[in-house]
Amino acid sequence: MFTRSSHRWAGVTVPALLLAVAGCGVWGNDSAQGTPAAAPLPSLSVPASASPTVSLGSATPSVGEAELSPAVRGKKVLVVGDSWAAYFGAGMSKVASGGNVIVNAGMGGCGIMMPDTVQGGKKSGEACLKWPKEWPQYMKQYKPDAVLLRTANWDMTPQSFDHSGVELSMEHVPFRQRFFKNMGRAIDILSENGTPVYLTNAKIDDSWKNLSLKMNDAVQQVADKYKDKGVHLLDLRAQLCNDNGCPPVLDGHKLYDATGHPANWSRDRLATWMLNAMFAGSPAGTHF
Repeated sequence: MFTRSSHRWAGVTVPALLLAVAGCGVWGNDSAQGTPAAAPLPSLSVPASASPTVSLGSATPSVGEAELSPAVRGKKVLVVGDSWAAYFGAGMSKVASGGNVIVNAGMGGCGIMMPDTVQGGKKSGEACLKWPKEWPQYMKQYKPDAVLLRTANWDMTPQSFDHSGVELSMEHVPFRQRFFKNMGRAIDILSENGTPVYLTNAKIDDSWKNLSLKMNDAVQQVADKYKDKGVHLLDLRAQLCNDNGCPPVLDGHKLYDATGHPANWSRDRLATWMLNAMFAGSPAGTHF
């Protein structure tokens, strides 16, 4: 499911991230991850605050929102995390207007876990280990109005730590403990000066259903634990799935590209939904 691939966008490179101003070109970055399995046509449309384990019903998924609220003007958003984060950062840059600035530091093949190896012994990229030093610098340099921290896909990948050679996943207690510890550390960095931090859960992948459910429960726990620090959960699962599954096509639009990441149409709608939730109090957004 999670494999490495590469995509490029035109943009201005800024150290390990790419800075994109709305209305300009997007960014360039290595992306990683796998191809979500195409499930039977399903649907859903519930508030983003719903628990990852609640029933979603059978309505057609809304897949984000089409219109950006006028309230999203002159805002600055820092996007960090895995390749899905990078895609959402690209979408935000595409749909944002009114002087909004998107600082896209999403990195393909990188999560929050800082492992030795991933995916059957592949060495983790050096860039994936630098977030504890780089993210404080980004917060100081860019002073964002909100942060999107997205790591729910890549960190379903089995990974090894402390040179053990044994790759663990969300199914293992030590992995979950490390996930909670690193997420807490990241939130301490990203919530500096009261900056709100937005997390997302993951669509349920048929091939990795158990890991998807465990990841979503873990992300929910993190959001609940740190709500007093301004952490919010955006229920991406509810935007893409219902109780019957997660459709690969909606209204004639393919929802995913060949790598399993959001295709442009769904990416941009989801990015619009996220920005509205951050700054316009959209009903589709979660505000703990």
